[in-house]
Amino acid sequence: MLLLVTKDGVMSTDRSLARCSFCGRHASEVKHLVAGPGAAYICDECLQLCNEILKDPAPFSPQALELASRPPVVVAAPQTTPTPDKESAPPALQHEPHRVITLEVEQKQQGMTLLLQQLCYYAQDFEIHYLWIRPPFPAGFAFVPRLIFSLHADTGAQWAGDRGGMIVARTDLGNDPEHTVYQGSARFRPLPEPEVKQLLVRAADPLGQFETPILPPWEFEVHIP
Repeated sequence: MLLLVTKDGVMSTDRSLARCSFCGRHASEVKHLVAGPGAAYICDECLQLCNEILKDPAPFSPQALELASRPPVVVAAPQTTPTPDKESAPPALQHEPHRVITLEVEQKQQGMTLLLQQLCYYAQDFEIHYLWIRPPFPAGFAFVPRLIFSLHADTGAQWAGDRGGMIVARTDLGNDPEHTVYQGSARFRPLPEPEVKQLLVRAADPLGQFETPILPPWEFEVHIP
């Protein structure tokens, strides 16, 4: 049963709001939608994808990484009153992307892989979401250093260094003891102008200067449709 709470605290059980918890599609958009506990659902296509992941012996299969990196599916109850302005909206609602561009480009070097997943546009800034697959950090590290990004647009605009972000270890994404998956984001401001059609993205590991040989920056050409 799908349970939602409206703004006035009334519980809703409207099954027309049901969506696949993995891809976000409604029942009318898929062949089958299987109900789980609470508001959890899974469609036939995502179920097939999960079966393929289980059969794949690779610890970091592209299907597993793509599925785990999808944004959470949030089912909201219908609004009965006008949406509040941005100043009074909760912080979580203020930072919902209004445009998401799928990248899925990767590079490998010296036993590490950097996968750029998404370019997300928000009201005042934008973010690059990525997966960093590398050997585990040795004991003694108090934190995981974030990658340093530098962006150059085809219009000449530049973003030297990000303005915040996050990185967390995702031990649930693999079972290879030789590698750990880190999921991160880098935030930039201001937003690219509409004329920007291509970004040169450079990313550097701050500890790469201590590697032998020195780890060069990753470079990606990202096209913006």
